[in-house]
Amino acid sequence: MIDRSIAPDIHPIRTVPLADPILEILENGIPIYEFPNAALELIHLQIDIRSGAIYEPKKHLSLFTYGLLKGSHPKYHASEMADLLDFYGSSFDVDVYLDTVCLKIVIPKRNIPQMLPIVFEMISAPRYREEYLDIIRQQRIQSLRNNLKKNNFVASRLMLQTMLGNQCAAGQPATEESFEAITISDLERYHEENFCAENITLFATGLLDKETIGFVRAIFANIRHGKPTAEMPVFKMPADPSPLLNQEVPGSMQSSICLAMPHLGFADVIASPFQVLSTITGGYFGSRLMQCVREKLGYTYGIGNSSVYFGRQSIFCIQSDVDAAHTQEAIDACFSELERLQNEHVPEEELETVKTYMTGSLIQEISNTVSYMSKFAFWKKHQTDQRDIQEMLSYIQGIQPENIQNVAKKIFSHNNFTQIIVGKKLDIYRNV
Repeated sequence: MIDRSIAPDIHPIRTVPLADPILEILENGIPIYEFPNAALELIHLQIDIRSGAIYEPKKHLSLFTYGLLKGSHPKYHASEMADLLDFYGSSFDVDVYLDTVCLKIVIPKRNIPQMLPIVFEMISAPRYREEYLDIIRQQRIQSLRNNLKKNNFVASRLMLQTMLGNQCAAGQPATEESFEAITISDLERYHEENFCAENITLFATGLLDKETIGFVRAIFANIRHGKPTAEMPVFKMPADPSPLLNQEVPGSMQSSICLAMPHLGFADVIASPFQVLSTITGGYFGSRLMQCVREKLGYTYGIGNSSVYFGRQSIFCIQSDVDAAHTQEAIDACFSELERLQNEHVPEEELETVKTYMTGSLIQEISNTVSYMSKFAFWKKHQTDQRDIQEMLSYIQGIQPENIQNVAKKIFSHNNFTQIIVGKKLDIYRNV
């Protein structure tokens, strides 16, 4: 009998065997990556479209063109479409990113013949309705008014504006006028130009027996051909070279800080120790920034860093809402922690904790076929594949403190960062 009072032995995870998806090319040239799972009665479909704010010729086109699909079926209004999805136990969701629009469809296997043709008609031949556009537009305008009262929203908005500027729609701040400028003809034109076989990649998982996957393939083979979206350019970042952007909010109890810098694309980063470095810096609850700015100094409830990837580039940023009275001190503490990583080796115990955390996070990302499919879609977008996770696991296990220090010296230069502060007005720009 197992003695559950004794913890089992712990062994490091060194390999993760991942099954290759089945790749089929449809008659119209669309690739479909299939992840069969005989135990999953729900069929999950993900449609990745080369779209998003970076590709838009006009602000908000991706958001409205694809965000309004539920209310744009040629035969059914929004409420009727909601009832159909509910009746067939299905869901339809849209995620709009900087460089991708992701349509996610979930349908029980037994209802695929009834529901999938309806959903396909909605996404491939929408009929946009003025009354629904007006409703969503007013909701977006009201949401913008509310968000502009939030320091962290304004700081994130300034970050994109600073990094990308007028080089693309993503760098242009949303305004009430930009929402009002969207018309039905804009949406129809953008869908006609953007939703075509050349811009689409499909992913599917679930109980994909011969009949089911054959039906799915036949449906999506009907997507028409068109002109592919142009390759994403390499942007000059930051577009605004100002080292400090400080927007005062009188009476604010907190300042939102954002320390942002341009960085490499995902395919470059994955071959380097930067992901380990960024995790140590502010990528988990026990990170350096959390231990210093939250636990030691008490200036914030939470602080962290993240990377926004698009094409061959990314933006790395440290963000937090801090006590307004200690805005400068909090920024100084952030740069002090970056300097410590440049000047000192990470202790072995701390590095082992990070290795364990990162390994667990990687495993969690591919713990089932749905999450594996989603992660694989991310890899494909950045010209990598499932070998990425094995390479990353090997790198995590073998990384040494000197590797981390060398990358910190190379990347974490104070001059690489733009400091964005929304809240307290600082008296001077302090070059730490």
